[in-house]
Amino acid sequence: MVEPFHFDTRAIREELGLSQSALAALVGISVRAIQSYEQGWRRPSDMVRRVLLLLLIAHRNGNTMADTRCWDHKHCAPEIRDRCIAHLTHQGHLCWFFTGTMCEGVRMASWSRKLLTCLECSFMQTMLLPPGTSEGADRGG
Repeated sequence: MVEPFHFDTRAIREELGLSQSALAALVGISVRAIQSYEQGWRRPSDMVRRVLLLLLIAHRNGNTMADTRCWDHKHCAPEIRDRCIAHLTHQGHLCWFFTGTMCEGVRMASWSRKLLTCLECSFMQTMLLPPGTSEGADRGG
């Protein structure tokens, strides 16, 4: 069983091996914003959370990321694939990142709601596994 992902800005930054100022520059926000997220004074916006997750997943999955396909992992039916931007653009590793508020053909109320759905998804959980974790081998492909 995969542990649910806990969003922690500091832990992500430290795993990436970045200073607060380097992470702020990558994300396009101020160092003060990074500090406030790490201290728990503010919660990162949806955009910042999305970029931080992209950086973390790219770090953890490296060159194999593009070989990962959500539709294989989730066994999506052809009618769902036909409506899915990830499938239509052959970017199954980014389904959570750019499909707007759609997931499996169902529109979510907001991107925040979609992110919660994604973080509960077994595919996303495998993408978030730390390097060297054995469960990460079943990502579709």
